[in-house]
Amino acid sequence: MKEVIVYEVDVLSPATAVAADAHASPQTTVAFAPDSEHYASGSYDGRVVLWNRQQADPLWVGRHFRLVNVVRFSPSGRLLASGSADKTCRIWDVATGQVLQVLARQPDDINSIAWLGEDRIVTVSQDGTGRVWDVEAGTMAAGAMFHSDHCMAVDTSRNGLIATCGEDARIKIWDAQVNPVGELDRSGHVEMCRWSPDGTLLAASCDDGFVHIVKPDGSLVTKIGPYVAAVKAVAWSSDGRHVAVGAYDSTVAIWHVDSGEIVKSWVGPQLWPRSLDWSHDGRTLIVGSMGTRPALLPVDGDDLRPTAADTAVEQFVTPGPGTLGVNHLAVGSDLVVAGADNGTLRVWRSGATAGEEIAVAGGSLVNAVAVSADNPGLVAYGTFSGRVELLDVDSQQVLVSLKRDHPINRVGWSPDGRTLAVADYEGRLDFYAWDGKELGKRGSSQEHEGAVKDLAWVDDTSLVTASTDRTARLITTSGQTLRVYRGHGELINSVSVGTVGGRRLVATVARDRTVRIYDLDSGALLRVLLGHDESVKAVAWSDDGRPMLLTGSYDFTARVWVLDPSSLQVEDCHVLVAHTSAVSTVAWAQGKPLTASWDGRVLLWHGLGENAPEPVDLTTRATASDGAQG
Repeated sequence: MKEVIVYEVDVLSPATAVAADAHASPQTTVAFAPDSEHYASGSYDGRVVLWNRQQADPLWVGRHFRLVNVVRFSPSGRLLASGSADKTCRIWDVATGQVLQVLARQPDDINSIAWLGEDRIVTVSQDGTGRVWDVEAGTMAAGAMFHSDHCMAVDTSRNGLIATCGEDARIKIWDAQVNPVGELDRSGHVEMCRWSPDGTLLAASCDDGFVHIVKPDGSLVTKIGPYVAAVKAVAWSSDGRHVAVGAYDSTVAIWHVDSGEIVKSWVGPQLWPRSLDWSHDGRTLIVGSMGTRPALLPVDGDDLRPTAADTAVEQFVTPGPGTLGVNHLAVGSDLVVAGADNGTLRVWRSGATAGEEIAVAGGSLVNAVAVSADNPGLVAYGTFSGRVELLDVDSQQVLVSLKRDHPINRVGWSPDGRTLAVADYEGRLDFYAWDGKELGKRGSSQEHEGAVKDLAWVDDTSLVTASTDRTARLITTSGQTLRVYRGHGELINSVSVGTVGGRRLVATVARDRTVRIYDLDSGALLRVLLGHDESVKAVAWSDDGRPMLLTGSYDFTARVWVLDPSSLQVEDCHVLVAHTSAVSTVAWAQGKPLTASWDGRVLLWHGLGENAPEPVDLTTRATASDGAQG
């Protein structure tokens, strides 16, 4: 590598950005204080926010250097702990918002934390380990705990037991000195585990669509469900008779444990139930949202009597204005389209002085967009609610609308514009034929063992898919796997197909922080690129044939890798630093890098390779439109 050039630019926030004292991205974690009046939230934007339910504005805002995975109050409520992808756990003084301690010897992202009394805390990490810390001294107080895959959650019981769970499909029970007490096998990844208030039961949300209620000895008491979407979060009522469950179908439901029935439920396009918590007084649930603050859901004690099971109440919740984070970009011959958290498409046309913001799909997060090469005004998009729609951008008319069971990860048009590929959270890849009027199902594939995160068409009959099962695959529209690309140690986030020096190449990026380049036809691994220090989220080959690769990462940066066309050695690496959150998606527009982030910005970079490349913030030019009409 000849040179690494870092371009760090101070870019003003878009005029439509949220206030600095609110969240700019969906909340990843929420927690109530013991007094049931204060609550905390953390987000993709790296902020830790303390709220009082009697006030509209936050009491204080703290910051991590990366996204926040967890917040938890100490038993007294005087301290708040937060864990982040920056590999630190921070201890905050709740009264002042001051950082009292930083626990910084965890080797990977901190996924979850739990208090052991007022003076010790347990952290678990992406690397599969857990540690107990002395909070005041900032040192480890006991040995390490181990899982064979990512450790996703930890909780402590009133009896001093520690429960950890993870993607190795194991729940492990430890005593306060981290001696192993028991190990429970589950049928799939375990996302969260929470002890009941009396410590006699453990609720674990699993990717088999159930919440498993088990005893410490591993015996199964009951299962709550089933759900068709991933079950992400669970919380107990203060009396231990009910559990609240959050799932990726945008629902929150309260279940009666003994009867196994729903007694109350909520659904809303802006709910983000990756995390939830129940107030100690039993009157309120707090749930993450795609808005600028968490959703508070009132719970009437009379609604939770078993006799109410047949009259469960469903309420639509609007927790406030949606955040403006950009999840995916698509580029056509004369337009750029972005799918955003707040349920809109943002469209910029060549030569226009301002962009348009089009409200679509009932306000649900837009997770995927694609522009047809055959018809540049035809945009396909997929949402977190599982909806796939085709929009005529010029008339803003929805031409087709399909509802699926699972959130949509990606949509993509074949080069001839006649086939739309749709990939979802459950690993299903479907192909729809487009005749200009209707989408007709023409085939499907479920070759991957995990969710399909991204896809890139090779020609009109084949495409490359990337999955959480750590592989990429060359798949035909008839569902046949022609080739498997292996080597990543973590889930693959994105894939791009390009041609360099006459060779057809596949580029993949993954949570293992690497960029890998394969020969498309032979499957041979040709090059591994290292540089990002967090999960790499997006990748795109240059659109003008130059041997250049654009990547975006959770480390808040984008990189342009300039390659030697014959050896694929890195000649230069341009690091683009301007975003204040993870770079969630990248693309090329007429030879210029295009980067977007959960900070709400879409930046088009001019003058790459010059002394001062100039990023133009397209989002400052966006204007609101009346929205799409179905």
